Amino acid sequence: MVSVLDPHLLSRIIGKTIKLTTSTEYLQGVLVSVDPCRTIIVNKVKDLKTGRKIPGAQLFFGNRILSVELQKEPAEESESPDKIGDNIPSGAHHNQPVETNNAPIVQEICTGALKAIKQSVDEEELEYTVIDQFQPNFGPAVRHLQNQKALGVSGVGLNLSRHGKLSWLQISSKRHVYLFDFFTLGPRIFKNGIQTLLEDKSILKIIHDCRWLGDLLTHQFGVVLANVFDTQVADVYLFSVETGGFLPQCTSSLQECLIRHLNMPSAQVAFLTHKETLIKDDPNIWFERALAPPLLKVLALEVVHLLALRLVMLDSMMADFTLLVDGYLNACRQDKTNLLVSPEVCWGGGGLHVHGLHSASDVREGFQNDQVLSPKRNLVNSIVLDTPFLVCPKPQAFVTGSTFSLMIKPQKDST
Repeated sequence: MVSVLDPHLLSRIIGKTIKLTTSTEYLQGVLVSVDPCRTIIVNKVKDLKTGRKIPGAQLFFGNRILSVELQKEPAEESESPDKIGDNIPSGAHHNQPVETNNAPIVQEICTGALKAIKQSVDEEELEYTVIDQFQPNFGPAVRHLQNQKALGVSGVGLNLSRHGKLSWLQISSKRHVYLFDFFTLGPRIFKNGIQTLLEDKSILKIIHDCRWLGDLLTHQFGVVLANVFDTQVADVYLFSVETGGFLPQCTSSLQECLIRHLNMPSAQVAFLTHKETLIKDDPNIWFERALAPPLLKVLALEVVHLLALRLVMLDSMMADFTLLVDGYLNACRQDKTNLLVSPEVCWGGGGLHVHGLHSASDVREGFQNDQVLSPKRNLVNSIVLDTPFLVCPKPQAFVTGSTFSLMIKPQKDST
């Protein structure tokens, strides 16, 4: 055992088991982080005087720390009589061999999943910052995010819901990804700017399936998400538009949305499949500290594509409107004989009127040639071409005789 107090030396043993002596306590735990002022965060803390385990990560300030001793891996714990007695099933004698659980098998599976994740994310170039202490990076990160118009947001933990636990909160901007270590920092992150950020109605939060994260934030921390664009809902909407009102049999995963809308190859999003496999094998994987770098990269990759995904989905949602505008533009632009005619604009009759000298047949032919009406698209704001008038309910447009009139006013009931 070696006593260590130098922050630079302490930083080398992050993730190792230590014995910590303070002015009032004698503790053992896993070192999570160290700052230059010798303030440290320790996880899996156990009071060696009483044997009591202290839940959650604990913060110790440098002026309270008397000594830090690096411990060997605690193999003696598993060999203690109390521990062995706890593992003996009922009906077994102490002198009989006891079959162990399937921990080695699970560990082997998790190791395989980690290797698969590492291979799938190795080629991805991505910058991210882990925020596991309030100084010096937390404040600048929050200020940067507060100056954005749109953010990608996600979270991982155990059974994300009002009854679950949050471990990491991932937030991405156009330029950078921040991974907030909630398990280490605790609910104080919300009081220090994250709650204001998530509730700000002027900042768009892009989330894939916002239900469970929103449920957890509201019921456990009083954080009410505002101004949310859910990519899973957008995918359902686009499916409904393309199929004439039908709904999909099930919602799409983030992996499926990235492949369908961003045309990303399956190999590039395979890390999401490996992530799900890892969670099934070890549901508590996100509470390990220090977390393996490939897993940190997975958390960053999970949110970095959300902003681009939203833009592509918005373009698809606006396809009908764009089609109408293109037809509207070409209706008169393609009629070369009337290029010099200037429209006449005036107010009256409860709306804005635009008049131009175009024949009804020319305008109707222009709309028909550009296929403004698509039989596959069941548009609400359709244009009716089978009457003497060319009618567009929102806004209202009429063509009669040699006058083309566009009147913008609230639509009245046809009854």
